[in-house]
Amino acid sequence: MRLIFTLLVLANLALAAAAWLISSKPNPDAGLLTRQINADKVRIIAPPASAPARSACLEWGTFSDAELAGARRELERLGLTSRVSEARVPVVAEWWVFIPPLASRDEVDRRLAELTGQGIAEYYAVEGEGPMRNAISLGIFRGEAAANAYLRALSERGVRAARVGRREHRVTQTAFLLREPDARVSAQLAGLAERFPGSELKALDCPG
Repeated sequence: MRLIFTLLVLANLALAAAAWLISSKPNPDAGLLTRQINADKVRIIAPPASAPARSACLEWGTFSDAELAGARRELERLGLTSRVSEARVPVVAEWWVFIPPLASRDEVDRRLAELTGQGIAEYYAVEGEGPMRNAISLGIFRGEAAANAYLRALSERGVRAARVGRREHRVTQTAFLLREPDARVSAQLAGLAERFPGSELKALDCPG
């Protein structure tokens, strides 16, 4: 009987010691709570979103209405028509091809009919007051070289009395945009740019 009692006492002591040891160990959850005391001051900083990569484009231009048909024909000849898009671009053009002011409106009308018969589609008569009243504008260009080239083309079609002059115009012209060009196409466009005086070829980000 005494042996059983002794064993029970020892077992209770062992249980008490184990309970004390467990209670004396640090509580991991308590550490988490301590570290969260200033949680209201924590800010989450997201990494900045990287801007999406933009496609590369070649822009060839700009072209007046008088030049546009010829540029389109060359792009079609090279099989590039389906790969290019057209954009209207505001420019300051400083040169024009024109027929000097005529004596009367009747003479202007006769000359306009003559131009139509020569196959010239791009022209307009200058109206209003001023020294250029009753002149006929045949084309507006950004550069003198382009204006002179067009004057030669008109002369070959029988247009006489036209000349090149300097006059600032704020106009909208056309540029061609080619998206993601390869080396072969870039070389083709560079060759075209040399054949169209005053046109420029430049690389830029494609518009979104």
